[in-house]
Amino acid sequence: MNKETFVKDITLGRERINDYFIVTKKGIYSTKNNKRFIGLSLRDRTGSIEGKIWEEKVDRLRTRFEENDLVYVESRVESYQGKLQLIVENIEKEESLLPEHIREFFPAGERSDAELHKKYEDLIKEIRAPYLRSLFDGLNRKEDLLKRFFLFPASIGVHHMYIGGLIEHSLSVAEMGKKVVDRVGGDVDLIIAGSLLHDIGKIEEITIKGGFKYSDRGRLLGHIALGVMILEEMVKEIPAFPDAVADMLSHIIISHHGVEEWGSPRKPMCIEAIAVHYLDNLDAKVMGVKEHMKENMEDEKWTEYHRLYESKFYKIPGNG
Repeated sequence: MNKETFVKDITLGRERINDYFIVTKKGIYSTKNNKRFIGLSLRDRTGSIEGKIWEEKVDRLRTRFEENDLVYVESRVESYQGKLQLIVENIEKEESLLPEHIREFFPAGERSDAELHKKYEDLIKEIRAPYLRSLFDGLNRKEDLLKRFFLFPASIGVHHMYIGGLIEHSLSVAEMGKKVVDRVGGDVDLIIAGSLLHDIGKIEEITIKGGFKYSDRGRLLGHIALGVMILEEMVKEIPAFPDAVADMLSHIIISHHGVEEWGSPRKPMCIEAIAVHYLDNLDAKVMGVKEHMKENMEDEKWTEYHRLYESKFYKIPGNG
């Protein structure tokens, strides 16, 4: 695969665009004149562009791909209501997106890999309990697991939706957790460890097939159950790991969404779990709104309606 044209390079002067993109939205619609079309949103690391598949091609192409698929598009460039779009003439799903190509299709966070690794290592060094340090020593030896932890987004459609988003979110919760201990109390080692591990199940919930999408295990079990399973496997490798500490870490993972309707089998029932829950919620929601603002501004001050958060959001002028 050789991607040559990025969204930022598409201009009206380029008549044809034949290249690879990730499909982020797909729907079948009709115009006021009853003309059928498939509406698409196509993405790479530089941004998104709308696409349309018209009338006679709808039935032929509609089953070839789904949202989050990597596709090869043959198209021409048009302008509609002042915005560029691709009129798609043919589209083919690509079966796999190799790790070395991921950075061509997904944006990365503002913090570099080196910065994220250093912050991760620095936080682990602050953990004083030897059995918790041993837990992360074991994690660091699992190269494939650690690679996904630093590569994957924190979610597919809600927050930290970029390469490195999962580790960045986990570090952010841990950094805030370390700071609130002086105010609210709690075991700082457990808060740091629980913050770093609360979303670890997402390395099994999410997979790379075409693009980032949910794995079969992820759909069946969810990242909370998968996170507890990963933790249990790690604990088994450490002789005499305290059962009470393992239970506390499992409880933080199980309860970090807060309530059953948000997916938690248990509400937080200790200071450490309460802290991780609220800090996780704060970091996820603020970053989700920030990411919504980047591409969904209605005007200079207000965003378009956010379906998940059921609100529009106000952006203070000059606050990027």
